[in-house]
This record gives sequence, C-alpha cells and structure tokens, in this order.
Amino acid sequence: MDNDTIVAVSTPPGEGGIGIVRISGEQSLQLALQIFVSARQKKGKNGPDNFNPEARKLYYGYVVDEQGSEIDEVLLSYMPGPYSYTCEDIVEINAHGGMVPLRKIVELIIKKGARPAEPGEFTRRAFLNGRIDLVQAESILSIIRAKTEKGLQAALKNVKGFFSEEIAAIRAELVAIMAEIDAQIDFPEEDLLLDDRQYELLAGRLAVLQEKLQRFEKKRRQSRILQEGLKTVIAGKPNVGKSSLYNYLLGEERAIVTEVPGTTRDLLMEFVNIKGVPLKIIDTAGLRTESDSVEKIGIKISQKAIAEADLLLFVIDASTGITAEDRWVFEQLQRDGGCSIIIIANKIDLGQKLTSAKIEKEFKCGSVVETSILTGAGLVELEDKVEEIVFAGEASAEEGAIMLEARHEQLLEKAITYLEDASRSLQGKIPLDIISIDLRMAQRHLAELVGEEVGEEVLDYIFSRFCIGK
Repeated sequence: MDNDTIVAVSTPPGEGGIGIVRISGEQSLQLALQIFVSARQKKGKNGPDNFNPEARKLYYGYVVDEQGSEIDEVLLSYMPGPYSYTCEDIVEINAHGGMVPLRKIVELIIKKGARPAEPGEFTRRAFLNGRIDLVQAESILSIIRAKTEKGLQAALKNVKGFFSEEIAAIRAELVAIMAEIDAQIDFPEEDLLLDDRQYELLAGRLAVLQEKLQRFEKKRRQSRILQEGLKTVIAGKPNVGKSSLYNYLLGEERAIVTEVPGTTRDLLMEFVNIKGVPLKIIDTAGLRTESDSVEKIGIKISQKAIAEADLLLFVIDASTGITAEDRWVFEQLQRDGGCSIIIIANKIDLGQKLTSAKIEKEFKCGSVVETSILTGAGLVELEDKVEEIVFAGEASAEEGAIMLEARHEQLLEKAITYLEDASRSLQGKIPLDIISIDLRMAQRHLAELVGEEVGEEVLDYIFSRFCIGK
C-alpha cells in the first residue's frame, strides 16, 4: 500500500488564485500526462504521450477529461525522486483555486489509477523514506499552524534539524559511555575495572547529558505558548478599564465600553500577537460580591477562566486607590495559584492615588505597570512585561525558542529519569550491568523521540493531525 501513487489537493479549501493538486509515487508522471496537454501540443493529433517534461520546470497547458474537454488552464511541474518532498516522483498541478476544478482534477487522477492520500501521508512518506526524522515531520505541522513570527522561526529551526542534531550529539556521547561500561562487563579478564576516579568521571559525563536534556525540557512551556497561545485573562472589579484594555490589545472595538459597571456579562476571547507572542486574550465579567442573577453567572464563568489561565492581567483604578473590592478580587485570583500576574494600575490620566511602590507593598505579588489606556501611557511597557514573563528573562527569545511537542516532553522526562538512576547507581558503585540497563532505556527513549524506534500507532496519531494534502 505504501508504494501506491497518491493524490490530494494541497491547498486550503475555498476560493483562491491558485490551487495545487499533488501526486506522489512511481506512476505520478505517467498518470498526470494522461490528463495534461501542453499548450504547444496539437490537441487530438500528437497527444500527451509525445510530451516529456524535464525535471523542476513549469509547463503551461490544460487538464482534459476522457472526452478531451478542457477542465482548467494549469501549470505542471515534475520532481523525480529522491530529490523531492517525499523522496518519490512528485507531480504538482497548479490550477485555479476553486473547489470544482480541483476536485475534478483529483477525480481524473484517481480514475487513472491513483488513490486519495490519507491525512499527512506525503509527510509520512518523507519520514519513512528517510528525508526527515520524526521531530522534523512534527515541526512541519508547527510551521503550518504558526500564529506568530516567533512561532514560525522556532518551528523552522526544528525542520532544519537543530533539535535533532542536539539529540544526536547527546546520543553519541551516551553510546560512548555505554561502550566503556560494556567493555568492563564483557572483558573482565582485561583488568579494566573502574576505580573511584573513573566512576566519578562517568557520573560527571552523565550529569552533563542530564543538564542538556533538562534544558530542552524546560522549553516545553515556551513551545506550548508559541503553538497554542498564552491563555491570558483580564480580571478586576467592574469599571476599571478591562474592556478598554481588551479592545486596545485587539486593535479594534470588540467589547462594549460604558461608564455603567457590569457591562460585560460573558467571556470575550480572541488571539492577538504581542511582540511575537500569541496571546489568547479573554475579557471577563467584573468580579464583585454584590451582583444580579445574570451577572453572577458571568462571574462564575470568569472564575473558571481565571483558574485555567497562564497569565492574569489584574486591572485596578489608579485614580481611586485600592478598595476592599480590589482586595477581594485579588484573593480570588490567588486562590488557585501557579499563574503569573501583572497588576495594571489604569486611569493614571485622571490623577494617581496609587504608585507602583504602594501597589507592590499592598499585594506583595506580581509585576506592576502604570497605564492609561485612554492616552496609551504604559502600554508598551505592558507588552515588554508580557514578553519577559513568557521567555523568563532569556536574552534572545528568537535564539532560545524551539518547538517541542507533548510527546517530546514525555520522552525527555523518561530519558532524564533513567540517566538520573544510572548516575545514582554509579555513585553507589552498583554493578555495571544494572547501570547499562538504565543507559539503554534512556537511549531507547531518545531514539523514539526522533522516530527510530516508534510504533505504527504513534505514527498514525502524529500524521492524522496533518491536513490531507501535506
């Protein structure tokens, strides 16, 4: 089945200037030429069999059906394997971007002998044929789904093999350590028994590998944010400027802003790009102890969103000072914990009764930014603070960020655990054959990470997340 010639539309559904039909497999060119007529050919006389396209060139012509009727005006390109995306022969037909002509072209190719591609099957073939490893394959999906330039650059680093090369270097060092230990086990007559100093050196080398893997593991939070967006909840008592802040971050008037407290009753949610960081911004109903029945429902929904947030933007009114209601709201925000908080002292244009120092002394938690959403004061500082929290003070987020999947994190954790066990065994002078088992398990999980030892079920799951044409 893997040797079948497959076909699919590789561009998003809907109307567009261009739509691409991709064919991959041994028969891709043969099947394509049965429905393609070059503009230079005399239709009905010379026929498609006399046309032999050169590799990696575009040819102008027409797709025709069984009766010779033109379906669409197209460009055809041929990329012979192994120098193609799948390492197989690939033909791409650039047609007009409407679903009717694209669907008709795919139907014609299927009639000639191809089968419809499954989700992610083109990329799966690229992996199975050795052009890319599994990390690179997953990163292609991350490129497609990138929401910001930072996310794109992080995914692109992995597609180029940055993460895979780092893992390969770690595995090479691990193999060297395993070889030294195996020599002790297999050739005891050679008098190669380790002394205390050699045990310490091996333990030190394992500690270096652990540190490298842990450094990657810590980047998982950044990866999740770049992929899914930082779930950011704007919270505070009514009428402090939450909806105004929401509108500012979106760059449009989405939330209703009035002087009447409690205008927002439901959650408003949108994705925004703040300095390359995708934020899933949620504007909540104002939190207060006294409210009507409808507002109480909105407050309950808000509290659920707050409990699930990655970042809280706690807005207070700097022109009135800290009230008992502000203190009550802050208690609600802290109840679940484990989430970063930025305290926004808004409305400084109306006169300040609050300074950052007073706020920090009062709440003893979170970063403070003084703003006026009306005049724009402090909003650039707020964006800087968001970026700082996401990347935890890294000097260069672009250089530090890489794209990791949950699967990668799980396998890294397992490999680290086995390395830690091996390190403890070395320190405790445990027999070398026990240590060797731990090292081999760590090696196995790193091999699974890049796809060298992975089952069909894992591959099915990974590639099912791709669109059909990729």
